[in-house]
Amino acid sequence: MKLDVLAADAFSLDDNNRPYSGKYTTPGLLIFFLLFYVLLLSYRPLLIPDETRYAEIPREMLATGDWVDPHLDGLRYFEKPPLGYWLVAGSIAVFGENNFAVRIPGTLAVGLTAFLVYILTLRITAARQVAALASLVHLTFIEVYAVGVTSVLDNFITLFITAGIVSSYFAVDASRQHLKSTVLWCLSGVLFGLAFLTKGFLAFVIPAIVLIPWMLWEGQGKLMVTKGWLAVSTAVMTIMPWAILIHLREGDFWRYFIWVEHIERFTTGEGQHKWPFYYFIMYLPGLAFPWFNLAPAAITGLYRSQNTKPGRRELRLLWLWVILPFIFFSASSGKLATYILPCYPPLSVLMAVGLIRSFRGNRSLPFNYGALINALMLLALLVVLLISQHYDIGFRAFDATESTRVMIVVVALSLGVGSAFAAFRARQPAVKLAAVMMTVIPVMLSVHFVVPNAARYEKMPGTLLEPFRERITDDTVIITEGSMIRSVDWYLDRDDVFLIQEKELAYGLGYPDASYRLLNADRFRNLLEKSAGRRDVLLICKSSCEGKVDKLLPATAEHQTYGDFNLWYLPQ
Repeated sequence: MKLDVLAADAFSLDDNNRPYSGKYTTPGLLIFFLLFYVLLLSYRPLLIPDETRYAEIPREMLATGDWVDPHLDGLRYFEKPPLGYWLVAGSIAVFGENNFAVRIPGTLAVGLTAFLVYILTLRITAARQVAALASLVHLTFIEVYAVGVTSVLDNFITLFITAGIVSSYFAVDASRQHLKSTVLWCLSGVLFGLAFLTKGFLAFVIPAIVLIPWMLWEGQGKLMVTKGWLAVSTAVMTIMPWAILIHLREGDFWRYFIWVEHIERFTTGEGQHKWPFYYFIMYLPGLAFPWFNLAPAAITGLYRSQNTKPGRRELRLLWLWVILPFIFFSASSGKLATYILPCYPPLSVLMAVGLIRSFRGNRSLPFNYGALINALMLLALLVVLLISQHYDIGFRAFDATESTRVMIVVVALSLGVGSAFAAFRARQPAVKLAAVMMTVIPVMLSVHFVVPNAARYEKMPGTLLEPFRERITDDTVIITEGSMIRSVDWYLDRDDVFLIQEKELAYGLGYPDASYRLLNADRFRNLLEKSAGRRDVLLICKSSCEGKVDKLLPATAEHQTYGDFNLWYLPQ
């Protein structure tokens, strides 16, 4: 049964009071996605550590032809399964070794996720305008955008989990059609298997904590038993070929992957990115901007939807899909902002449905308050930026040479403030919603052009490294430290770099055939002596190693700096 959200709502009528046909919604969404997500992917340098990691591992797969064992700097790297690397490797094979090739697979995953949001919303509302709004809400969450134009695996797992849950919903909806239901459950299993091949057991946890309570709530426990095994078995079959191959080639993979990368990370203080339980709650107003502040308006509309039988099942699924994963990630000892990305697709549907319903009966006061809060948040950012650029308050985003970037940010924030006030003042629902989107779009676009020097000097070493790609040879000895290894390998096209710190490569360096790659002071000195007069030596590190290992280099070594990055070049 469809969720009644529109009726004769003003949002569904054109200027002549005729219903919109909705035939331009899909092309419009595609144009929006291409303009705001795809067009500027090449502009920014790659960020360390994530983007260079998810560029280098696929590059090494292409270079070596080894598609089973993930390697970084030629060392075993078992933090994640290979599907995300395969997708980026395929992109590099087509587009070459460049920023666009590294980012476009994850960006397309975000676009496909938004399309699934459209399909799901259309199914449960039968309204193209609401479906389009839900997709646009998803694409204009500030975190979805920031991650969507960056190369990380979270975009892929969000796509596969969303697709799997959507497929499961359709399977339940078609439970009286045996063949269709069976195919959809099998498709769900394949999608969850692909999610596992992207990031591991999270691919099963999230669907389980959403679908099992939902089906029990809906009295579908029997269906869960009689059909759920199809999803489980097809997921296992999807995973099994690679799982067997990696076990035969690397017997320790599953111990490390299950214990260190899952159990320790979730349950113990040994995991990475340790934050308190309220971490996501604390940052959600910023991560989910500009729609978070409109949540009271959406909840008001959703409360009215709960009072009617049509759509009750769908709303329960969507609420469970938002809340239970959010609680799960909050309970984990390790947290990153990107972990909650799977919560955004259902939240987008809830926001679209709730906001449309909230306009019925002229109940726009909660919406107006939310729009006003958006304006005040952006205005506060603008004021802090301007004050920090002219007065010493202990923080300054841009240095004295970046006046153009400051101006771009000022313009973007000013447009955002103006749009937020327009959303507050407008009367037509369509105008109010469009103004909310325009609140964040200028900020989204400005991100590509205003990366501060402080961030470039700390997170973007490509400016320093790229010129040396033509100067080194296959015989050049390259030495770096753990935090730099991904970018050094990527920009210099090497996978045999020596390390003076372990960092995330500690596991790979622990193997006997790789331990020689880790240099202490004596090994460093011996390597320099053996290379003298025969091979060039290149040492790259961040400021943390300056004044330490570089003292072992001859005074004649060429020294270049770029922010926190240091490079010493010693020709033979």
